[in-house]
Amino acid sequence: MPDSRFQIKRYPNRRYYAKPLSKYVSLQEIEQLIQEGQTVEIRDSQTGEELTRAVLTQIIVERHPDKMELFPTDLLHFILRSNDTMSSFLRDYFRQSLTYLDYLYRHSPGAPRLAQPMHWVKTWLDSVVTKGGDPQPASPTGDQLQLTERMNQLEERLNELEGRGE
Repeated sequence: MPDSRFQIKRYPNRRYYAKPLSKYVSLQEIEQLIQEGQTVEIRDSQTGEELTRAVLTQIIVERHPDKMELFPTDLLHFILRSNDTMSSFLRDYFRQSLTYLDYLYRHSPGAPRLAQPMHWVKTWLDSVVTKGGDPQPASPTGDQLQLTERMNQLEERLNELEGRGE
């Protein structure tokens, strides 16, 4: 994944200009760049104001309304009702979660599998039981075996529920 930011400017006519491509791009093309692993930075051409968050939110709301289900309605209410202290807590919580997910993605030998949450947990558990950086898992303890068995049961139950559309 590239670490440099892909610079895009938004002009008053709501057109987006991608400097590296030397052309105007649509929201769909910005989405495609992100899916290809680019990290975009979108700024207003006149004021220099950072617009990345607003534009990415717009892409999600307009092009992927199903992904808005990641945010339960109760959470959205909670966010709108929260004071500065709670907002700060939530911001820190989500940033730390994102940092951990990024770490899992970058350091997992099965990174493509991480598109499925159950694999996140398995990867994390595998990393917890490793010995001193040795990539081979340590011998699991009784508690770890119980946890692994419970995870397998939960994964089976989730598969059943998904199959029935509940």
